[in-house]
Amino acid sequence: MKQIDYQKNILLELMNLEEFQQKDFVENKTEQITSSNITSPSKATSINQLEDFLKGELIKLNIDKSIKLVEGDKNSRILFFYGKCDISDTKIIDNKNGELFDKMLSSIKLDRKQISLASYIPRGIGEFENDHKMITTLQLINYRLIELINPKYLIIMSNYCIKMLLAADLSSMSLRGKWFDFNTPNDVVPKKCRVLYEPSLLINNPDLKKDAWEDLKEIKKQLGG
Repeated sequence: MKQIDYQKNILLELMNLEEFQQKDFVENKTEQITSSNITSPSKATSINQLEDFLKGELIKLNIDKSIKLVEGDKNSRILFFYGKCDISDTKIIDNKNGELFDKMLSSIKLDRKQISLASYIPRGIGEFENDHKMITTLQLINYRLIELINPKYLIIMSNYCIKMLLAADLSSMSLRGKWFDFNTPNDVVPKKCRVLYEPSLLINNPDLKKDAWEDLKEIKKQLGG
C-alpha cells in the first residue's frame, strides 16, 4: 500500500465516512475487544484507552500482550518520536543507541524522566512492520497519541518516522536544521516540529554529530535552556 493510501484511509476514518467503514482492514465493531469499549483510536480520551484498544487488536490476532505506548513524562511539553525498536530492546532506544541518546539528552540538561518518548511501531510488536492492516491502525493510534500528549515541541527521529508521520519520502538529512509546523488531521493547534538524527545514524556516521549538536542546542534554546 502506498503512503498516500494510508493517509486517505486515515482521513476517511476520522471523518467517519461510509467508504472507510467498508474497507477490509477496519475493525468489525461487533467484534471489538477493548476494556475501554472504544471503536476507534480517535475516540480515545486517554493513553490508557489507546493501549487498551491496541491490546484488543492484538487479541484478535491471538496475541495476549500489553503494550506501553509512552515512556517518560506523559505531561512533558516535548515529545520525541522514534521509528522502530530492535527486538532486543527493553526500552525505547536501548543498548548502544540508547546510551548515545541519553548522552544527547544530557548535553541539553534533559533526561528520559523529563521527556515523552514514543516509537511509531511500539516496542514489542516489531513483527508487524510489514503488516499493512496493523500499520494503518498504528497510524491512527500515533496521531491520537500526539493529540493526547499535546506537546509544544515534537522531535521526530528516523527516516521511517518521517515517512509515516509526515507522509513524505524525505530524509532526516534534508529536513533537519529547521523548525516547521505539524498537526494531525484532528488537531487545529500545530506543534513546533524538528527532525533530529537518530542515534544509530550518528554511530555509523560520526561526521553528522556536529549537525546533531546544532539541532540539540536549538531544541535547548526553545525550551528556555
